[in-house]
Amino acid sequence: MFHNISASYRGRGTITPEAFATDVHQLLAAGFRPVSAGQLAAFLEGRHDVPANAVLITFDDGYAGVYSYMYPVLKRYHVPATVFLIAGYIGKKPGFLTWPQAREMAASGLVTFGGHTFDAHYPAPTGPECTAPATVAHIYDPGTGRKETPEEYRTRMLADSLRAQEVFHCELGSTTPYFAYPYGAYTPKLDRVLLDAGYRYFFTVLTGANKRGQNPHRIYRVNAGVPEMSPEKMVATIRGVARGVRFKPPPSTWLPRWARDPASYAGAVPEQSPHTTDHLQHQR
Repeated sequence: MFHNISASYRGRGTITPEAFATDVHQLLAAGFRPVSAGQLAAFLEGRHDVPANAVLITFDDGYAGVYSYMYPVLKRYHVPATVFLIAGYIGKKPGFLTWPQAREMAASGLVTFGGHTFDAHYPAPTGPECTAPATVAHIYDPGTGRKETPEEYRTRMLADSLRAQEVFHCELGSTTPYFAYPYGAYTPKLDRVLLDAGYRYFFTVLTGANKRGQNPHRIYRVNAGVPEMSPEKMVATIRGVARGVRFKPPPSTWLPRWARDPASYAGAVPEQSPHTTDHLQHQR
């Protein structure tokens, strides 16, 4: 799992162009075989096999660095990737992709796009001094002192999810079945909304390997897009999760607790399996 690539900006979820190019080179040199989201979906459902040592490269949010720095590396090595877009930001917000760029990447056959909400990717108030991801929170109104009802929550999130799918259909020619949970937070209520909006495969931030026949709503990932994750450590982590080794994600002091640890949000309880997450999808 990656977020942003930049030649100048230095942030917690940002790596340099050189680092990403080295990551991909190291994956290939270590014998890993990048696959597409479609190949992963078919594998999870038992419709097709994937190559030995398969990995899925993913990016969340849709930053401009995806086109400037990720895409050239994909073309150089001819490997696929999946990018989860905050659809309402594309072509609207500085620092993010444009739709012509997204269409060019989609037309190449190397890039698959998934959803990351329309514009519900933010910490929302749940009380006078509390916040939680807007995708799972019943939002608090400080003016009235009340929270959303379950019906109001569902109406808001279904509208956001359907609007994102409408934009995908308009700009890219089709809706998408892939969705990455903002901040990794999820609840059964959110899952029902996503299914009603046409999403079928949900990507977490839990670390582990993905297996044939597993729940397609709990796809695991490895967070490789942080500066302290060297190519060597990335490869070792992927190999470890394939063997069932448990890994804790690196500390993220820049995020509130519910973003560092999705299980800490009441109601968003990740399922634990013998093999936890892997954004770079690995199979033996």
